Amino acid sequence: MVVILVVISVGVAYQFNSQDKELLRKASVKIEAMSSRGHAMSVLHQKPFWLRVEHDKVVLAGADVRSQDLVDPDALPELTEDGEFSESNEEIYDTLEAGEAVIEIRRWGTQDDAWIRPEEGESVVWQFQSTGLCEPISIRVAKAESYIIMHMNPLTARVDEEESVIMQ
Repeated sequence: MVVILVVISVGVAYQFNSQDKELLRKASVKIEAMSSRGHAMSVLHQKPFWLRVEHDKVVLAGADVRSQDLVDPDALPELTEDGEFSESNEEIYDTLEAGEAVIEIRRWGTQDDAWIRPEEGESVVWQFQSTGLCEPISIRVAKAESYIIMHMNPLTARVDEEESVIMQ
């Protein structure tokens, strides 16, 4: 009976470990795809695009290139109810819900433990310039003690180097 319980407990522990690994891997692959797409679109359309890391999700957004022909270039920006100018030219192209994962950003040149995790209602923006350049950053996707760190290339917005620790 003890042997059967040991085998079952090892199997359950392995199952939880593989679920964490799969969650982290899917999130990191999706973030790399979003950054690559945003980078390519910024160069193709000659407009800024960005990844916005929020408390519970990552959003690929940019200038509204789909309806640019419909916009009157001589029109003034519209006023909102509170008298501020609206930012109506943002278009959201893709979203990754973080779920159980925690997504953080660290700017290159900062200390190894200087990870930025936005609080609820805050966001951190990683912008892709129309010149093809972007700020060099690292992105960490974590769950409990397991994590994947992606060091992003400033010329391609793709993963240059990756570190991972999956705890059992």
